[in-house]
Amino acid sequence: MTTTDRGGPADPPIDLDGLLRDPEPEVRAAALQTLADLVRDDRGPLSAGDTFAWALADADPGVRRVAAAALRDLPELYLGDEGVEALLLARSGGADPHVRQAAADVLAALVRTAGELYAQGLQDGEPHLRVQAVVGLVALHAAAEVADAADDPAREVRVAVAEGLGRLARPSGLPALEHLLADHDPVVRMAALDAAAALGVPEPLAGRVVTALTHPSWQVRRRAALALGAADDAETAVPPLLRALRDRIVDVRRAAVQSLERWASHRPDVLTALTEALADPDPGVRTQVRWALA
Repeated sequence: MTTTDRGGPADPPIDLDGLLRDPEPEVRAAALQTLADLVRDDRGPLSAGDTFAWALADADPGVRRVAAAALRDLPELYLGDEGVEALLLARSGGADPHVRQAAADVLAALVRTAGELYAQGLQDGEPHLRVQAVVGLVALHAAAEVADAADDPAREVRVAVAEGLGRLARPSGLPALEHLLADHDPVVRMAALDAAAALGVPEPLAGRVVTALTHPSWQVRRRAALALGAADDAETAVPPLLRALRDRIVDVRRAAVQSLERWASHRPDVLTALTEALADPDPGVRTQVRWALA
């Protein structure tokens, strides 16, 4: 991060990166203040927001205060994924209450901005704006706000919500994910099934995932069979998967075999069913069974 002062290109560059690594806290604080002045003059680098955010973890309280003041006071600071990560860490794990509050305030402002973008997209009928807002809310770990978008009229937004709830893995998101598992659109259901699998198919979602094994779309049934293979509870997953071995679609039967493989070595009912599946009319299924039994 090298820049020049007000004198123009002829003046020597300022090595802010080096100053921010200086062992003296006064030097680091002064470097942050210089960076803040550059941002006010619209001459700061795009990475300035991330720099201030990571400075919240500085060992010196004075340096942390300068960074917190910059984050609160400077308008329209850009924060990338690294900056958001730093804010989340400062909010939850910082020992300095001033820093924790500053991080919480900045994150709350970012959530409000993403919410306004979502509302604008909803009013203007622009699904891509709402998808962008949902992605931003996921990055901010705003699970409640992401869940609120589960009823969006656009399929691509509901898919983004399902994917986001799977990544966030928050208990507060399970009701919305359960709702999406019953969505009328198969594409949304499949995204929700993938999210449920990422969460280990917890009990509130298990019933919906099992029900999806009877969906008219074979793609949904296949995704449900794969999701059950990630379930933490064998008693929930194994019986419907054994039934799925008789599905009329080859890809569903193969998915069921793939999911049952994890229980083949210690559940006699699974071992028996897979052994019987060696007589499946499809050679691909028979090969999958041999791999599972190997």
